Amino acid sequence: MKRLTLFAHYDGAGEVKRYVLFHLSALRAVSSEVWFISSATLSDEELGKARKVCERAWTRENVGYDFGMWKEALARIDATEWDEVVLTNSSVFGPLWPLDEVFARAPRRADFWGMTENPEVTLHLQSYFLVFRARLLRSPDFANFWNGVAELRDKRRIIENYEVGLTHTFSEAGFRGEPLVSMAGLPGRSPLVRFRRPHLENPTIVQPAALLERGMPYVKVELLRDNPGKVRLGPVRQAMLCAGYDPSLVEIDPRPRERPQRG
Repeated sequence: MKRLTLFAHYDGAGEVKRYVLFHLSALRAVSSEVWFISSATLSDEELGKARKVCERAWTRENVGYDFGMWKEALARIDATEWDEVVLTNSSVFGPLWPLDEVFARAPRRADFWGMTENPEVTLHLQSYFLVFRARLLRSPDFANFWNGVAELRDKRRIIENYEVGLTHTFSEAGFRGEPLVSMAGLPGRSPLVRFRRPHLENPTIVQPAALLERGMPYVKVELLRDNPGKVRLGPVRQAMLCAGYDPSLVEIDPRPRERPQRG
């Protein structure tokens, strides 16, 4: 299996935090190569931390969000030479379990898959972790989508055009996309969450404990930093401890975020 992982990074404090290095090391264990791209302002020392783990690591101008970083990296490869390409980012803590076990449970018939799906806007795979397989990588539809990615600065347009658009573009082209954990297998949102945030549907924010119970190996940084769904975080933190995830890795930048992570 020849697998390339492209890791999009941002940090408002200009750091490559320990949880990111943990994630990179876990990805390196299941990848032929890991490339690190950051739109943060990193010193040579900070970038050097990523270079110790990854085959390539560089910074770029802070435009285009994660999709801009992935597009730049994909332009440097021949996608047809890889069996799988993984896109992920620094918006999650984890993995809580070895990724080889996660990949072993991945949807077998999918041409592309993600950890979770989100019904906001319309049902789509969430972009914090996406995997593309050979049939799609060898199709002109893959290159055409990424060639059409513009370096937008408007968060909403990026969500609609690229995060949501990716799933629908490839599905309409005849490729099968599936989540590791389906929305169909989750319990309904609690009455408290529905009352406080009636329009918030993102399962990583409103049903995190249920996702962990079903083997989803990540916890969103946004959840522990902001808890926008006002859910109980105790079960989430307990699940992280039970999985052996070092609680000291949970480092959250207290500064205002110049460019929120997507996905």
